[in-house]
Amino acid sequence: MSVLALDAGTTGVTALVVSREAQVLARGYSEFPQHFPQDGWVEHDPGEIWAAALSAVSQALEALGDGEAPTAVGITNQRETVVLWDRETLGSPRRAIVWQDRRTAGICEQLRSDGNEAWVSAATGLRLDPYFSATKLTWIALNEPHVWGQVTSGRVAIGTVDSYLIARMTRGLHHVTDASNASRTLLYDIRSGAWSDELCDLFRVPREALPEVVPSYGVVGRTDPDVFVGLDLPIAGIAGDQQSALFGQVCVAPGTSKCTYGTGSFVLVNTGTTPVLSTSGLLTTVAWQHPDGTLTYALEGAVFVTGAAIQWLRDGLGIIERASDIEDLARSVPGSGGVVFVPALTGLG
Repeated sequence: MSVLALDAGTTGVTALVVSREAQVLARGYSEFPQHFPQDGWVEHDPGEIWAAALSAVSQALEALGDGEAPTAVGITNQRETVVLWDRETLGSPRRAIVWQDRRTAGICEQLRSDGNEAWVSAATGLRLDPYFSATKLTWIALNEPHVWGQVTSGRVAIGTVDSYLIARMTRGLHHVTDASNASRTLLYDIRSGAWSDELCDLFRVPREALPEVVPSYGVVGRTDPDVFVGLDLPIAGIAGDQQSALFGQVCVAPGTSKCTYGTGSFVLVNTGTTPVLSTSGLLTTVAWQHPDGTLTYALEGAVFVTGAAIQWLRDGLGIIERASDIEDLARSVPGSGGVVFVPALTGLG
């Protein structure tokens, strides 16, 4: 038995076929562009994410050849990014607003000035920060009434990247997310394990536009072979990328922790079945939800830009042609001469 693992990251999609023994049998990767309409704004075209997913899966299947075909698919994804799509056509009325986007700083400051930070943090384990999903939706509601009218009418659905991919993979039959992704939106109560009517009201988000919250593992639907490169597979796992990495590093006991490096860097520690609120600026998040409804929690600290800084050197400054060039460049000098670069391109985290 093997599984297809789909990792929809911030700059590209990776597809792996993994054996029962956790050996990678085949892989594919496809990058997609980031769009920067203004300083501090970061967007993705959902159609480009979907195309990258299909390309990555096709590459993995080609590399697998006559090997054992996967029997299920699991999805992990960049978190907090908000995607809107038409429930019938699956087309998107606007580009996705990415977790790195800072356009909602003013909305966060107003909500903070109105005295909302303490109760929002207590309910969600998060802070009022543009990083999270809810204020991105508030911004659309305030600035794009035509788009938002389609949301409030029920025509357009709201979700994170996992929700969008599952909608595309199932030809719109399923509108779901798991608890780990839901817990990053500022709309989910981490203690009740459900969307909060009070939070939805605060951020002007219609609850009926949000996906159903499901466990992080267990079958939630099947892919449609006519739209998903001929594969008819149960969708049997969903988790935000950092929570998925926590589980993948076998940090399943309270007190175990991991740090992973990608677009950003993230330290998470498993805190068991009790949400622990930090007094030092860390975030409290759902690590995963079990099929019986039990929630496992984690504390998280983030640096928003690490690998993305290398991409910026390549695509922004143009001082390297390939990301891999950076190592030889670094080794070509004895030191930095005392210069330190802090990659706070989207805040310190």
